[in-house]
Amino acid sequence: MKKRLIFLSVLFLLGTACDKEDSPGKTSDLFFSESPFPLNGVAAKFSKDIAYDNKERTQFDIWLPDSNTPTGLVIYTHGGGFSSGDKDFVYTVQQGGAWDFPSDIRFLLQNNIAFATIRYTLLRTTGEEEGVKKPMSDVKRALQYIRHKAGDFNIDKTNIILAGNSAGGGTSLWIALNNEMADAQSSDPVLRESTRVKGVVAREPQSSYNIEDRWVNDVFVDYNLTWTEILANETGNISKLYGVSSNAEYESAAIDTYRAEVDMLSLLTAGDPALWIDNTLRDVVHPYSAPEIASHHAFHARELKQRADAVGVENITYYGKNPVLYAHPGNETWTQFCKRILGQ
Repeated sequence: MKKRLIFLSVLFLLGTACDKEDSPGKTSDLFFSESPFPLNGVAAKFSKDIAYDNKERTQFDIWLPDSNTPTGLVIYTHGGGFSSGDKDFVYTVQQGGAWDFPSDIRFLLQNNIAFATIRYTLLRTTGEEEGVKKPMSDVKRALQYIRHKAGDFNIDKTNIILAGNSAGGGTSLWIALNNEMADAQSSDPVLRESTRVKGVVAREPQSSYNIEDRWVNDVFVDYNLTWTEILANETGNISKLYGVSSNAEYESAAIDTYRAEVDMLSLLTAGDPALWIDNTLRDVVHPYSAPEIASHHAFHARELKQRADAVGVENITYYGKNPVLYAHPGNETWTQFCKRILGQ
């Protein structure tokens, strides 16, 4: 009997060891590969295609600095109108050299800050039924997943900044400016993790996805835009953003609520994390004078700054090109902002 108990104990220990080795997310189980761009001697590891959910496009890549202590983290979300783009956006220099991601990521790694790049479920070009909260909720889960595995990634889960461009910038703002979205009652331990972060970096973001109210009454008030004019240019986007297929669906109490829930300007309140905003790529002209001007217009940054100033939220803001309308006097870059905020 004693021998049998010893034998069973050995099996139990072996089984426990196997379970530990097979646990997803353990850094010991991660497959590290060569970084997609040279690290130039920076001591860090790179791992790609880590699943944070079981959907087709719910994976992230991560660079982890060699560190004896838990590090800060920047989570980057790509743009593309929620209909295109991928996590490899940060592998190369973008916007004709204006955005040098390889150099920026090396800077963060050198300062003991990890960097993750996220992909998410895209909106369908036709027949979308869920709307913009679908991809944004994917990114929220990615944040919560990394927090859940923080010990495995050697991440300080209290020291995270969300970053992104265009739709990715809007997503970062939506998550960070919401009240706590952790679900303490969820059976999924990932969803029980906090969604609050220390800062946001948003390049060319939209200030609100409540287009009818905010774009008419706030963002583009200088141009006297009407809802009819916006509809003429945004019908396809509006169908995707809210998951509607008819005007009757749009004109409903449910969509009124939905629009309010994706209005980052109203979500921005006292006590929210510090912001770094830059909308300087495009000339300050009528929002429908050229493709994509409206969704990346300088006045989105203007509205975010005005709201942040009004409620007392720190912001480093730049907006306008030909002319430059505002540039923060400190001239802090987004990576310097991350280093400072994560070092506090």
